[in-house]
Amino acid sequence: MHREPTSIHIVTLNWNGLNDTLECLSSVEKLTYPNVTTIVVDNASNDNQADTIEKAFPNVVVLRQSENLGFCGGCNVGIRYALDNEADYVMLLNNDTIVTPDLVDKLLDGVDKVGNFGAISPIILEHELPNKISYSDAKWDTARAKLSLTEPGVKLEDLSGREPYISEFANGCCLLAPSDVFRREGLLDERYFAYHDEAEWCARVRRHGYESYVIPNALVYHKGSGSTPGLVSTYLLTRNKMLWMKENLPFRQRIKSYPYLAKEVVWHLTNLTGLTHPHYSKQHSRALLQGYIDYFCGRFYKWNKRTEKLIFPNTPSADIKS
Repeated sequence: MHREPTSIHIVTLNWNGLNDTLECLSSVEKLTYPNVTTIVVDNASNDNQADTIEKAFPNVVVLRQSENLGFCGGCNVGIRYALDNEADYVMLLNNDTIVTPDLVDKLLDGVDKVGNFGAISPIILEHELPNKISYSDAKWDTARAKLSLTEPGVKLEDLSGREPYISEFANGCCLLAPSDVFRREGLLDERYFAYHDEAEWCARVRRHGYESYVIPNALVYHKGSGSTPGLVSTYLLTRNKMLWMKENLPFRQRIKSYPYLAKEVVWHLTNLTGLTHPHYSKQHSRALLQGYIDYFCGRFYKWNKRTEKLIFPNTPSADIKS
């Protein structure tokens, strides 16, 4: 067993996702591990949601932000707070998750088995389909130009008895990392804003000898609803995938993914003309193609005003708290 005292600081973000955040915090409150500090970074939510969280959970540290810093910037605020307050480990946890009471205990037991590591994650299951795995391993899928999060055909019972194993990256939905690794290697890259950021961080620390692991007997349930609008996700996933590929894949591996990417661009351009079989909306295609445009133009961090109009097409600019 892991020897105490070990201080765990859990960092979760809230951006207009009050109900999910409150339910997540209720599950965190039931953790059996005794030395946990919970930090909520509120990314400038509407309707005084930070006040509601603080009243419902007075022992939670609420850090209010004046603007939406994204997943990366918001997490970095929480990580800095944890480092300044002598956390031994920092856990990044999505606000639309439900944790099991023994989550931290099992993750720390896994830490003892793997020795030196950069990050660990539990198995992540779908909240509505609790036997369905949404994350058990991470690998780059060259043929489909994407990061795959599960092993084909694997079932939960196949994993539960396994020892901790190496994954290409831990999952930011629930990621535990030693504070010392953050101090040595730096925080999340805020160019990403959200999505692929944990993959970048894990790749960065792996180059300095810190592997990522999955602890297969630890479980988290993920709703997948999130507070990120769909078109925003489409845009960021496209833009950030290209950045991640450029900085973390050998050129020979990247070029094997280019045919798929070219087909994707052509299909979505054709979709805008109405010549394809309806599958994605034109709004989706515009958001995806804008992700490519902004990548090639070197526009990272938070989107600009032109992109904002595409990814929030039905929202007046004055109402967008982006």
